[in-house]
Amino acid sequence: MSLNGADQDPFEQIERAILQIGWLGQRQFMQLLADERFDLTVPQFHTLLHLTYCEGECNMSDLARSTHQSAASLTGVVDRLLEKQLVARGRPEGDRRQVVVSATERGRALLQTIKRARREEMRTALAHIQPSELSELQRLLDAVLEGMLRVVELNGHHGPGNHG
Repeated sequence: MSLNGADQDPFEQIERAILQIGWLGQRQFMQLLADERFDLTVPQFHTLLHLTYCEGECNMSDLARSTHQSAASLTGVVDRLLEKQLVARGRPEGDRRQVVVSATERGRALLQTIKRARREEMRTALAHIQPSELSELQRLLDAVLEGMLRVVELNGHHGPGNHG
């Protein structure tokens, strides 16, 4: 077997490329969030992002469920976001036991800045690809995603422990 993978199964090479792209994309994203302009962790980013999907306020239990965090972890994340003035916390009039959180204007603006920075990084990463090839790359990536989603759905219906 050669070191450059020329003798390998093309599906193995594609799988390796997809895994590397995923890993590098995650690493690049974490580095971007850690930049002093943003100073966010991934859980802080996802919490703030989810809050922008909520109509106005979101209660902590729904937020924990939708961001896949424990209530204790989420409380710490929200505390950090409060310190940075990216979210506001309060209690609804009807039920003072509930705690609700919302994104502040500053939080929403920061998300837009992060989005622009991510887009700029992607432009830089793909600058060596000809514009005419970008649409073909998009078409192929969409086809890969469609196929991977199909496999995930099949495994969900016929996977281990699912006898349906």
